[in-house]
Amino acid sequence: LHREYHFEPDSFLKPGRETPFVGKAEEVQEFIEQAFESIFHQSFPKDIRVSLCSPEEFRNIAPHPSTIGLSINRSTQRLISDIFILNGSLGRVLLTFGHELGHVLTPTLDNSHDEEAKAYAFSYVWMKTIQELNIAGLQNVIVTENPAPNGLHDKAFTFIQQLWQQGKTYWEIYCNLLNREESFAMAI
Repeated sequence: LHREYHFEPDSFLKPGRETPFVGKAEEVQEFIEQAFESIFHQSFPKDIRVSLCSPEEFRNIAPHPSTIGLSINRSTQRLISDIFILNGSLGRVLLTFGHELGHVLTPTLDNSHDEEAKAYAFSYVWMKTIQELNIAGLQNVIVTENPAPNGLHDKAFTFIQQLWQQGKTYWEIYCNLLNREESFAMAI
C-alpha cells in the first residue's frame, strides 16, 4: 500500500505576505538558478526539467487535491528527472520547488522516511539560501515552523530539527542521510 504525502510550503511563509503569481517556469528560472548556483557553485543541471502547471494540467499528473508539487526522479537511469509544480504565488512555488529538488538531486533512498527527511533537509538549505540572499525579495516572507501533522512530514521535520539542535548544519544532515550516516527510519 502506497500512501501519498504532501509538502506544505504555506507553513514556511508568513501569513498576509502575498507574493506575485507565477504561471510559467520561465518566470522563476532566474531565481532557481541563483539559489542553486549559490549552494553548489555550479550551473543548474541540464538533467532536471521544471514545469509549472495550471490546475487542470497539474491534476492530470497529480489528482490528489492537496498535492502541489511532484517529482519523478530518473537519476539512476541517467534520464531527465521532472519536477511539476502547481502554479501559484512566487513564495509557494519556490519553496515547493526546493523540496522537490531535494528529492531528485540524488537517487531516491530506500526508506520513505529517510527520503522525506532528505528532502526536508535540502528544503532548509534552499530556504536559508533564498532568505540570506533575499532571492526574489523573499527574505522577510520565509519562516520556519512545523509542517502539517501527517505522520511523515512532521516527523521528518522533527528529526531534522533535533539533529540541527545537536549542532549539525542542514547541509551536513542532508549529506549524512545520503551517505547513510543518519537514518530517520532508525530513529523512529
